[in-house]
Amino acid sequence: MSDRRAGPISSWWRRVKRGEKRTVFATGAASVFVILLAFAAVAYSGQRSDGPASGTIEGSKPVSATLYRDPQLQAIAAAREDSRFNPIAETPQAKWFSDWSTTTTVQHDIRDYLWGATLANAIPTIVLYRIPHLDCGGPTPGDQVYTGARDEQEYRDWVDGAAAALMGHVNAIVILEPDALPQLGQCEQGDRLGTLRYAVDTLSATGARVYIDAGHENWLSAAEAADRLKKVDVDKVAGFSLNVSNFNTTEGEVRYAESVRIELSKLGIDDAHYVIDISRNGAGTQDTTCNPPGARLGQPPQLFHGGTLDGLLWVKNPGETDGSACRGGPDVGFWPAAALGLLGLDGAAARDRGAPGWIGYSVAAVAALAVLAALIGWVVVKRRRTAR
Repeated sequence: MSDRRAGPISSWWRRVKRGEKRTVFATGAASVFVILLAFAAVAYSGQRSDGPASGTIEGSKPVSATLYRDPQLQAIAAAREDSRFNPIAETPQAKWFSDWSTTTTVQHDIRDYLWGATLANAIPTIVLYRIPHLDCGGPTPGDQVYTGARDEQEYRDWVDGAAAALMGHVNAIVILEPDALPQLGQCEQGDRLGTLRYAVDTLSATGARVYIDAGHENWLSAAEAADRLKKVDVDKVAGFSLNVSNFNTTEGEVRYAESVRIELSKLGIDDAHYVIDISRNGAGTQDTTCNPPGARLGQPPQLFHGGTLDGLLWVKNPGETDGSACRGGPDVGFWPAAALGLLGLDGAAARDRGAPGWIGYSVAAVAALAVLAALIGWVVVKRRRTAR
């Protein structure tokens, strides 16, 4: 085959000296490498690192223990239809028990969940969320989907059932009533302190590690949080939880937790530990707590020992809506738009990235740019030859 028939690029390539080929290869390879990095950056924009949540924090060291991932997690079902949700579906998270687990069923429901964790040789995390006047009825009267137990007696019976299921499960983590203590006095609540004390006293006998929710750094002062925790007998259980369903940074919540512990020590309580919800704090504090578009996934959950921090957990289930009044989300359940936002994959570009054609598009684009890189290398070689 003649040079003429082979075409100008092929003819040029055969005439390039060995040293010139190296120059072209080096230039092309470097260009393709940069291009691939750019594609990777776009593809994984907004996704949290797969590394551990942190090293040693306030004397607490990471523990190589497995947290339980509930096979009934809504994100798992969503990921079967759309693999973009895998980073959420594959991460261990808490299991919430509220109005859907009645006084009649709660013992059976929790026992089934704990049995699954036992079979998986993993540590379960449970959220008990059914105190009367739950969440003070929501931001707008009538908007609250879950209302809590009808009265204090129904709640006590419900707690009794939960405690019966938890008895002897010393590795189980229990988050007790998110927001109930911080919302004290914000609405008609009956004997909220007495109701929480009953739950604390009953659950303390199970052996499970119970953490009373105390809000977050932007809610109560450390002194006020400590005072309220003491009033519900925090010294009977493992300690308190922070940042549940919120977005504050891990560093800020650790500082706040240590401040609360200092205030508790002034009240004679010296051994309160704490856990922090990091499920959606990858981008830090948000302007709203209602499905905020700027929120991102936090680091993977991690248990600790040796200090006062016991765990950085995924307590809120990422991708599950914060309510119908929040940016048009559904009342309950998994909302793909919110999940994609947490992954940094919201908008039309995200749909393209997640579509089956994305891989083929990427390969074609990289191949085209590789040819462009080779041509750039050819220009460099021609200039070097001309300079000689």
